[in-house]
Amino acid sequence: MTILVTGANGTTGNATLQALVARGAQVRALVRDASKLTPSDAVEVAVGDFDDESSLLAALDGVERAFLVGASSPRQVEQEAAFIAAASKVGLEQVVALSVIGADAPGVEALRFGKSHVDVEAALAASGLPTTLLRPNSFLQNLLAQAPSIAGDRTFYTPLSPAARVSAVDAVDIGEVAAVALTEPGHAGQAYTLTGPEALSDDDVAARLTAALGVAVRHVQVPIEAARESFLTNGYPEWNADGLLELFAFYETGGAAGVSNDIERVLGRPARSIDDFARARAHAAAFGVT
Repeated sequence: MTILVTGANGTTGNATLQALVARGAQVRALVRDASKLTPSDAVEVAVGDFDDESSLLAALDGVERAFLVGASSPRQVEQEAAFIAAASKVGLEQVVALSVIGADAPGVEALRFGKSHVDVEAALAASGLPTTLLRPNSFLQNLLAQAPSIAGDRTFYTPLSPAARVSAVDAVDIGEVAAVALTEPGHAGQAYTLTGPEALSDDDVAARLTAALGVAVRHVQVPIEAARESFLTNGYPEWNADGLLELFAFYETGGAAGVSNDIERVLGRPARSIDDFARARAHAAAFGVT
């Protein structure tokens, strides 16, 4: 059985790719730029993108199952729908799709990122393809964007107050759940909410990083306007920057504080914690601790 992984250079796509390789699966990676993917004898590479149907059909040739993840953009629904259409043409046996926490909850369509995933989920349902939905919370890997600041002055900056608690999840866990769903029976038709083991504020995160890394780390709350300006300065498209501000407002309401045990149900072990994440050798090094 051959499994196609889209977005194989991205956070969750690569985590899924690595988890599948570890399970000995036959894997094909769909990428737009093969030079950005570390060569591996265990992975076949297919170059293509969601805007080129012929490249999708070529990548899907001989494939039975696929992991679907699209980039957050105004065209996300259109692009993922194109993949779903191609998957329908070849009669794919199963799609494991990355969605977002709360995609089945009232009000999520008020968030642009949420609405995109709601619409993709609807397209999957309409296609009739056997589907497994992964609905993760914010990724712990997002902390790595703050790594230079943490390594430098032991400080990270966000607009979140102590009231904003988020049960962030390690993308490695997402990849492992995806790999199980793609290689073991019984997951088609399921939707899994993927969170970390606890909900933490950014002040809590600073305290946990301090304990895990052995150096004092602090969180500084900045004005929301300053956060937006920082995103734009660092090259974020305006659509994405404003989408992040919507997420921050959502976090302030407690909308991302729920904790699910779906990772433990699927993997048979607890979800990785912020402590596990910080102590990982590569992450500790990124945070300036060796």
